[in-house]
Parts: sequence; structure tokens; C-alpha cells
Amino acid sequence: MTKKMKYGVIVGKRKAEVYQKEVPSIKEDEVLINNKTCNICTTDYQQWAGDRMHQPFPMAFGHENSGIVVEVGKEVKNCQPGDHVVVNIYGPCLECDNCRMGKSSIYCQNSLSNYKMKHPDEDGVYGFYGCGEYQVAKSKHVFKVSKDLPFEEAGFVEPLATVIHGIERLRIKVKEKVLVIGAGTMGLLNAQVARYYGADVIISELIDKKIEAAKKLKFDQIINPEKENFQEKIKEYLGDSQLDAIIVAVGATSAYNQAIKVAPKGCRMLIFAANFPEPDWDLKPNPVHYQLWEIIGTYGCSTQDYLNATVLLSKKYILTAPLLEKKYSLEDIQKAFEKATTPGTYRVTIEI
Repeated sequence: MTKKMKYGVIVGKRKAEVYQKEVPSIKEDEVLINNKTCNICTTDYQQWAGDRMHQPFPMAFGHENSGIVVEVGKEVKNCQPGDHVVVNIYGPCLECDNCRMGKSSIYCQNSLSNYKMKHPDEDGVYGFYGCGEYQVAKSKHVFKVSKDLPFEEAGFVEPLATVIHGIERLRIKVKEKVLVIGAGTMGLLNAQVARYYGADVIISELIDKKIEAAKKLKFDQIINPEKENFQEKIKEYLGDSQLDAIIVAVGATSAYNQAIKVAPKGCRMLIFAANFPEPDWDLKPNPVHYQLWEIIGTYGCSTQDYLNATVLLSKKYILTAPLLEKKYSLEDIQKAFEKATTPGTYRVTIEI
């Protein structure tokens, strides 16, 4: 295949462009994917906004993408042309000791993601070309999704996989009381997965638009701390029970501090969100010690989490349509990033 392909690139602070290159050829264990959509992740728009200057330019961004297999190498057995697929962007080798122990892909000693973030390709570009018309991936990193699942919803496999990984680390059990702070994209994914695991979920959110999105997803225990007494409302929802776990899904000082204000003895706190520049947190060691708190960090996901995410989305156990904001063409990439960085915005989709 020798035709040209277009792909989106973050070339510098607040500047994205469309580049062209030849469609790459594939090796015997690789798959060529014709991408249909790419959602703009927080990581993407923060780099575009200049908040992640530690990430290199030019960046062929995009990892919340999905498409159709158009060609497979002769050693590929797990998919075929016509399959709708997503790619495990972490690129674990599946051969090192950490991979064989089933650890999160971020522990992989030979991660393809880490390599591509540090080494440009032959065109001098970093990244995975997730926002490109075509993308090459190792077949072991390709996962099939239902053909009934819209491409922009299939793009949620990676973020959902990271949520599943965090919920597993949090050890949520049936009937536990869980507070999710933040009803943005990742907050509502966390809330849905916690509910799927059997938890009774309370959501804290300030923005009316996001509160309405939570209601569309059938959450009815919602608190707006600016309009209600936060601690009293939690007591009302809990009755004679207490919070078992808190998920901080907003990378803001106020969110972190909100968690420790209401965390009871023995509470588990999952720090799902980070941010740049790094937020402050008024956490001191003595309360952690005497209150028996567990502070749990989470980042990335395992191959198993990826597989689970494809199933939950394909079977509509987790719904993402309310988390999609607006679609843009690849040619309008600048407008797409401008929209994605607007406060209160859910996922923006680029149609490729």
C-alpha cells in the first residue's frame, strides 16, 4: 500500500496541525487499522494547552481511538479484515517478569508506550498516530469490540480500562458506600464501574451540566457543595452507615481536601486524578495513622483490564453516550482542541 495518510499532530503550545505521510507497511505479526474516530483525552489537550511541557513535540497524539482492520500479517490469528478494534496503547511486551505476573502495563520493562514517548520515528514524530487515518499495531495489542458499538464510544476502552484497574485496587465490595468526587468524564466512568461492582454511589459535583449528565446515567445521590451542606448531605444519604471508600476523580486541591474532610475511620481513598501543574493537598501523616486511612494511587491498566473494558462497553453495561460532547473533522483539529480545553467539556471526538 503506497497511498498517503493524514494524521493529527500537536506541534507546540496551543497549535495542532494535520500532517501527511505514506501509509506504513505491516510486519507478519502486525495489523493495519483504518481509524474512524479519536477522542481527545485529558493528556492530549493538556499537552496542547502547554501544561505538559515534559512531553515531546511534534506528537502524533491519540489513544482513545477505534477503527476497522484492513490488513493483517500472515502470523496474525486474533483478528481479520473487517473487525472493529481498539489498540492497547501501553504496548506491554507480555514477556518480561512483570507482564508475566499480570501487573499493570506501566510496570512492563519493555513498554512500547514508554519507548515511543522518548524516541521519534523516522519522520521525527513521537506517538502512536491514534488520530491518523491509518495506524499499525502488534496483533497482541489489538482488541475486538462489537460492530454495534459506535466508534466514538469504542474509544472509551482505554479510559474505562484504567478505571477498572483503579476499582480493583480499591477493592470495592457489594453494598459498600462510595463517594465519587467529580462528575467529569472519568468521574462518571468511575461511578458507573463502582455501581457495576455493587457499590452504593454518592457523587459530588459543582457544575450543573455535569450534575445533569450524572442524572441521565441514573445516579440520584448527588451533592453540589456550593449549594448544599456537604457533610450534612452525606450523612443524610448514608443514614446509619459510613463511607467505605472515596474516589477523587478531579485533579484539584479542593477535591483532595474535600476527601479528607469527610473520610471516616478506616476509609479507603483512591487518588484517580492527577493534574499539571501539580495540585497541593493538606494531608498530614497523623490522621492517616490514627484514622487507619488507606491512600491508594492508580495509573494505567493491565491487559486483563483492557479485555474487560471491551466487554463492558460492547454489552452496554457501561454507557458513554452522555460523555460525548461534540464532533469535529480532522481538518478542524484546532477547533477541536479549543473546545476540549473549555472548562466543563466532556469528550470531544475527531472524525477521521
